[in-house]
Amino acid sequence: MNKICVVAKNKETYFIKRLIEEVGQGLSLFNPWEDLEFPDADLYLSRCTGVYGSDLDLVFLKTVSSKLINNFHVLNLFRSKKTQYEWFEHENIPSLPWISIQGQNLTTIEKFFRLYPESVVKPLVGQGGWGVEKLVWGEFKSWKKKKNSDDRYLLQPLIKDGREYRTFFIQGGKSWTLERKNRSGVAANFKNQGESILTQLPPEASSEIQRLIEMSKAHYGAIDLIIKDGIISILELNIAPGVEQLEKVTGENVVRELVESFSHL
Repeated sequence: MNKICVVAKNKETYFIKRLIEEVGQGLSLFNPWEDLEFPDADLYLSRCTGVYGSDLDLVFLKTVSSKLINNFHVLNLFRSKKTQYEWFEHENIPSLPWISIQGQNLTTIEKFFRLYPESVVKPLVGQGGWGVEKLVWGEFKSWKKKKNSDDRYLLQPLIKDGREYRTFFIQGGKSWTLERKNRSGVAANFKNQGESILTQLPPEASSEIQRLIEMSKAHYGAIDLIIKDGIISILELNIAPGVEQLEKVTGENVVRELVESFSHL
C-alpha cells in the first residue's frame, strides 16, 4: 500500500481517525503550522481549507505537487468561495448571483439587497456552515460593525423552499447523494443540526454535476447544490469534505472506498 501523508492543522477529526483505522502505520500526519519535519510519502492528502488565514500549507504542498491526491491547482482554486464562483461563471456552471463584500462600497451592497431583500452572508473561506447567516439591508451595518471591519464575506440571495443536496464523489469511482435539511438556519451542516437522507440525484441535475466533476479535475470532493422550480444552483465544491454524516446515513465504508481509489493514482 502507498505511504500516505495527511496535511492538516486538526489531527483529531473524524475523517483522520477513520483514515488511521483504514491505513494504519502507512499513514503519517503533518501540521504545517506546528511540525518541522515534512514526512516523506508516496501520496499527500490535504485536509486544509484556508480557514486559518494562512497559506503556509500551500507552500509545503507545492513542493510535492506531483504526489497530491487533489492536485495543487484544485486545492488553490476551490480554497475560496470567491475564486470558485468566478470559475463557475467562466465555465458556465449554474450558480447563484453573488457579490463580494471585500472592498465593496455601501451603495453597491445596498443595490444588491434591493435586488435580493433576503440574502445569505458567507465567509470567503469557511467550513461546517461557520459564519453563514441570513441578512437584510437594515441589519447590514450592525452586522459589519459586529465583524470588526472583517470584510472577507460575500452575499448571495436566500433561496426558500428549495431542495438542498450534497453529492460526495470519487473520480472514476462511487458517488453518494444526500438530501439535506436544517432545522435552525441556512447551512444544512451535520454539526449544525443538519439532517439528511440517502437519495438519488434528480435527473435534471445529473449531467450538470458530472460535467462539474470532470471539469474540476478533483480526485474526490463534495458538491452542494440547491434545486427550486427545476432550476439548479451549485452552492460549493468542497475539496476537503467530511464523511461522518455520510457514513452514518449510508452505513457504507466511504473512507475505505476513498483509500482504495488512491491505488489507481
